[in-house]
Amino acid sequence: MQLRVSLAPATLAAAVLACAAFPAQSPAQAPPAGSLKAVLASARARVEKSDVHATGRLIMVAANGARINNTLALASHSFPDGLETLITVTTPEHKTERYLLTQNESGHTSIQALLPGDKTPARLSPERWGNGVAETLFYPEDFADGQFFWTKQTVLPPTKYGARDCFVLRSEPGPAQPSIYAQVTTWMDQKTGAPVYVEATPKNGGPTKQFVFYDLEQIGGLWLSRQVEAKLQGKPGSTILLIDHGSPHAHLTHKDFLLTTSASTHNPTAP
Repeated sequence: MQLRVSLAPATLAAAVLACAAFPAQSPAQAPPAGSLKAVLASARARVEKSDVHATGRLIMVAANGARINNTLALASHSFPDGLETLITVTTPEHKTERYLLTQNESGHTSIQALLPGDKTPARLSPERWGNGVAETLFYPEDFADGQFFWTKQTVLPPTKYGARDCFVLRSEPGPAQPSIYAQVTTWMDQKTGAPVYVEATPKNGGPTKQFVFYDLEQIGGLWLSRQVEAKLQGKPGSTILLIDHGSPHAHLTHKDFLLTTSASTHNPTAP
């Protein structure tokens, strides 16, 4: 659900840093605002234009307010053969987890992981997509945006989220689209197309996961959300994905998505 701080996981990655505004179309071409075609086109455009590199923190917040700060590096790029997203998280104990997510245009996602102690990456079975990254509430799948390409898409009645008027899109995977979620519902600001709230319902009957997007701002024609908070409905504690630096136009190549024990040399924040 590439949370793109909206630098993306709805990779959240497309929602975490790269929230593009609605695609420009002539009045004759544009579908009616709020229609399934228009809402889906806006959501998919964010993914299809993704070219993001960001660094920040993945902060685990306990019920008593205690915090554990993990460092985060995120890269996401839409290539002709599909979307690739690379996540690197390092704990205060200097243990590093890396995940490479690949997604094709039919919404099929695959995830490889390189975990502490591993010498080579291993493909994660969908049953393991719900394991917390560095024991946080962000799962590997949460950094993908496959839900916008799933088989079943439904536009629900427009509603408000806080002060924002929102279109609401419910996405459900088909049999050939692996996911730990039975459905993902996204509230998108009508003016910008940026996601402001997401609910993800797990297949195993567990509590609904809620993602709240904060600090929306427009940079270079893109709407960015530099902070995303994940919570489990009815449960204490949360995890905050906080972007400190990043670029929505990083000019990434396949070389930036090599899953190895050393970090990528690409550093768009360097002077």
